Amino acid sequence: MDELGAAAPLWLQPLRWAAVLATYGWYHSAYRVRRWGTLPRRRGPTLLVANHQHDVEATVVVSAMSLSTFSWRYPIFSAAGRRMWEPGFLADRVPWLSFATRGLTYGWLFEALGLEPVENELHTRPFASLAYSLSQAHGALPLRDVFRESALARLHGLASLADLGKPRHFALGRTRATLSELHEPYRSEALAATRRQLDADIAHIAQLVRSGATIYLTPEGHYSGDGRMRRMRGMLAELEPLADIWMAAISYDPFVGRRLSMLWRVAPAAKDVALEAQIKASRPVTTSALLATWLHARSGAFSAEQARDAVRAQIAALPDRLFVDPELRRRPEHIVRSALANMQRLGIVQAEGRDFALTQRRAHPQFPQTSDMIAHQTNFHEETLEGARSVP
Repeated sequence: MDELGAAAPLWLQPLRWAAVLATYGWYHSAYRVRRWGTLPRRRGPTLLVANHQHDVEATVVVSAMSLSTFSWRYPIFSAAGRRMWEPGFLADRVPWLSFATRGLTYGWLFEALGLEPVENELHTRPFASLAYSLSQAHGALPLRDVFRESALARLHGLASLADLGKPRHFALGRTRATLSELHEPYRSEALAATRRQLDADIAHIAQLVRSGATIYLTPEGHYSGDGRMRRMRGMLAELEPLADIWMAAISYDPFVGRRLSMLWRVAPAAKDVALEAQIKASRPVTTSALLATWLHARSGAFSAEQARDAVRAQIAALPDRLFVDPELRRRPEHIVRSALANMQRLGIVQAEGRDFALTQRRAHPQFPQTSDMIAHQTNFHEETLEGARSVP
């Protein structure tokens, strides 16, 4: 464990555990988090592989596993995108703290939690990220020397890379550009630097695994906006032969309750079955997924009783191996009514007398990349069923 000792020196332990406890407390108050299962306390090299749908997952999973397995000396590491180590990340993700976090980097905090940076944006990045890396190498270059016309047209008359770091241009700096929109030699330079960084990041994570570390990994890289899992890729193929594989199978229940509900299960993965299918089949089945699947296939008004009966019928027809939210099994009528009330608050359904009807407003504030949460949850549930059919 020498490598791990070097990665988590004793002087860092009080800071790390303060960060773990604070993170755990914050996320379990801001979100409704429920978990089933945990990692073994005594373990060797381990990969904890999760499906990826939301920004909260890494901090929730890593802090919970650190506490439940009493990882006092060695952190549970998590591969995290390198943008988190750049200025403005927390201001973008936690807007109400932007006055204190804009322009600052918090890599020290993420590293105290066990996060390890990995370059995961090989083709597109925020303008501010490109400006940050290019400024470090070349200073405040004029934008016209750096970007092609297609990118300049979106920058609304800004003059230099330094402008993209100014507070008044913060939102514009978070919009994205492709590396192909850079002039030479900056395009080739950025591509080469990205490849070097990725290779170095993977080598570092692999060495942590060989030394006995536990790594939390989301091989999809980015979450999609439509509820379907992306292809598992990246460093998984390189790390898989080095470790025991466990799953963190995650679902969300966005229509139930004012706080976003995250449900997840921890279980060992079988070696002879496709990992993606196992994760899909292990995800908790939620009220939102069942209700959305039923609504997606029908039109017209419906009653709360019809919705409840439809959810009950779907539960009865589920494959035995699937795990259903225990609260839904115990109190289907109460949970379905709660979901409909919250959907009405969000504007996804509207009252028509004593009945309800879907509206054209299908968004959810916690899923900004998703325009239709009914379709999102339907796709998610279809893939859960697909996983159940694929796993022996």
